Amino acid sequence: MIGPLICIAGMVISVVGSVHCWLVYRETARSARVDPERVRHFVESAPLHRLEELKAKRPVCQCCGAPLRLQEE
Repeated sequence: MIGPLICIAGMVISVVGSVHCWLVYRETARSARVDPERVRHFVESAPLHRLEELKAKRPVCQCCGAPLRLQEE
């Protein structure tokens, strides 16, 4: 008599756990959308002097300006 009750309780717990996981996943996926205001703020606050330093240290192609790989000798 106790075996079927344990089995039914296990199935109920599994179903409730699955529904809970689905609800949490759905909320997480919804909150991960891109916020244009935050993107704009991130781009505006970028340190442009650091970008210029990085570009100055890396060789680029003379015809198209694409970055070249450093050749090791």
